[in-house]
Amino acid sequence: MKKTLLAWLPLLVSSSLWAQQSGAELIQRGEYLARAADCTACHTAPGGPAFGGGYPVNTPFGVIYGTNISADKKFGIGNWSDDEFVAAVRDGIGKDGDQLYPAMPYDAFTKMTRDDVLAIKAYLMSQPAVHQSTPKTDLSFPFNQRWGMRFWKWFNFDRGELKPDPAQSAQWNQGRYLVEALAHCGTCHTPRNLTMGMDTGKAFAGGDLGAWTAYNITPDKNAGIGNWSQQDLVDYLKTGNVPGRASASGPMAEAVEHSLQYLPDADLQAIAVYLRSMPAIADAQQSKPRDSWGKASQDYLDQRGTGISPQDGAALFNGNCAACHGADGGGTGKGFHAYPSLFNHGSTGAAEGKNLVSVILNGVHRDMQQGEILMPSFASELSDSQIAQLSHYISQQFGNPAAADISAEQVQKMRADAGLPQPPTVLQADNP
Repeated sequence: MKKTLLAWLPLLVSSSLWAQQSGAELIQRGEYLARAADCTACHTAPGGPAFGGGYPVNTPFGVIYGTNISADKKFGIGNWSDDEFVAAVRDGIGKDGDQLYPAMPYDAFTKMTRDDVLAIKAYLMSQPAVHQSTPKTDLSFPFNQRWGMRFWKWFNFDRGELKPDPAQSAQWNQGRYLVEALAHCGTCHTPRNLTMGMDTGKAFAGGDLGAWTAYNITPDKNAGIGNWSQQDLVDYLKTGNVPGRASASGPMAEAVEHSLQYLPDADLQAIAVYLRSMPAIADAQQSKPRDSWGKASQDYLDQRGTGISPQDGAALFNGNCAACHGADGGGTGKGFHAYPSLFNHGSTGAAEGKNLVSVILNGVHRDMQQGEILMPSFASELSDSQIAQLSHYISQQFGNPAAADISAEQVQKMRADAGLPQPPTVLQADNP
């Protein structure tokens, strides 16, 4: 896979050249584009067959299920025409004429060239057909009225293929096409307006994903990536980790695992060039860079033998976190499988603690080409109160104290939204 992807030239090759390709070459091109667009993320259920649909996408209005886009003629796209497939991807219109929900990021994919969309179709049609239906998306009224999406599109959807800017370099244009269209970075990293469309006036200033926050990726030095080097960005996109800056979790870990790690370095360099050229957007809550907060500490050592409650954050850290992240919070190990430091880290240094709590609840998983990166979930080990205490301690001791006010009730909601169980009652007790 890696050798195949690295063999391709930059994306902004004349579309007319790719239109002349057929057979194996077109399928290889489509494979590359499907990776860049991360099609598997929403169209493959956990543990399910590739592109067989069924992945649940949580939205403020309910759960939307990714559809089967395999070559199956009954449940997939096996009998779709080219025009029907292009209309779904670029215009948000299904085969039967229904309006698609923007959980399918057609507001970004509309910027793709028709030839690239059809190359993806050629690749999907070359893969095994998955003969299975997907769960029906059944939102409550009025959100179940798909015709209403016409009004949403009127306010939020600008149809049209992205054209290269002749005033910019080929690398910048390549990065723009990847960021704005294929990789649809703005879908997560741009805040939403009142109608849940992307607030393009604050492009890449950070987005609310429910249990997770997609951080600001503009060049602002405090809230964004303004103090990251070009190579820092490339390394993060490739591996999901840059020591002293950040490590990917949640939806970003999925993007790295399924898509970004497979892109050639030329694409990653182009993405970094484009992002670093964007207008910096500040956040008043973030008073200094997210990766500059915190310091090493072993204050919990002073509390050993004092009979403190197991609800105490220091004791919880000692019992659940110190073995991997170090007694002083500085991380352990070296190289690819090292456990990251809890200080000088973008998640613990954020002004709100949602991602920290989500990491404790969900754990971290990145299945990388070099191996597996894994942090276990503590949802079945720690109660809502304990997780609130632990996140409070980590934020106060190793991160941004502004994020230390997470309550047990907030943890309970995040747990419920993620469909995670409560731990056994005995583990929640304060006393033996």
